[in-house]
Amino acid sequence: MGVIKLIQNIGDTPNESYFTEHYYCDYVEFLALINNKDIVSISDIYDRFKESTDIQVNNNLPINESHVDEKWRNRIQEWFDNIASRDAAFDNFYPFVVKNNNIQLKDSLTDCHKLYIFLLLSASQKYIKKLGNTLPEDFEKVSLIALKNYLPDNAISHIFGTNSDRYKGTLKSKIALLADDLKYKIKANNFQANNTGDAGLDLVAWLSFSNDDNQNNMQIFLAQCATGKQWEHKQHETKKITNHYIDFKSEANHIFFMPYDCRNTDRSSFAEENIIFDGLFFDRIRILYLLKNEIDKIMNFASFNSIVDYAISYEEEIV
Repeated sequence: MGVIKLIQNIGDTPNESYFTEHYYCDYVEFLALINNKDIVSISDIYDRFKESTDIQVNNNLPINESHVDEKWRNRIQEWFDNIASRDAAFDNFYPFVVKNNNIQLKDSLTDCHKLYIFLLLSASQKYIKKLGNTLPEDFEKVSLIALKNYLPDNAISHIFGTNSDRYKGTLKSKIALLADDLKYKIKANNFQANNTGDAGLDLVAWLSFSNDDNQNNMQIFLAQCATGKQWEHKQHETKKITNHYIDFKSEANHIFFMPYDCRNTDRSSFAEENIIFDGLFFDRIRILYLLKNEIDKIMNFASFNSIVDYAISYEEEIV
């Protein structure tokens, strides 16, 4: 597969609500990635959006930075302010140089930078031709490592979804094995014979009590990993396990992993705080800092030898 085949639909600008500016910041970063070390400015981004039906351009004025519609100039300026805050927050993970309202891919990229690019690509899959499930599957693996580093060393953790080394076969057999691992009972027996799904559970972890046949009321963690933009309802997917499949003796901890950096510019709050559930929530920055001692292991994942390297090598004029 040639590099030229990887990137698609780059002219398809985001159409999310403007208050969720992190989607637009990701788009700016994606453009800087494929612009291959050339500078991307506010006027470059305006040129990308000027054909959108949302932009009203004064046709009596030349289209240049000094005459950009004030509303849009301010809006794009806010995206660059947010990007500047990312530069500071992500520190050695951040693969771009940000200064004077410009963004540019760094000349020399470390493995830490590649890990950031992997999460950016995982959050930007509309611009990548579908190559199987490589990015989502590797995002599960990355999330598992982050979860292991978040929990105590004695925690037991596994992938439960399609890539699991332990839970295989039909949903019924997977649930039965998980219930046995937890020393709990199955709640339902109405499984479809050909159902090989995961019931919304991607990762599972627990802190068992050693040498105790009674594992009631132990800490159990049920995680969903989502890379798509329609992630709001996926936060609650793992409740299917507690509501329908296994008889839990105490409240499980529900966890959600996403590759987005859904932070406001001041970094102290989430841009979509009103729709984020009340469970454990891991976004881009939380994931990255939980991975900082595992970089070498992650570089062997399929995405890094294919999609990440291809995206870094790809070059396209953005204006």
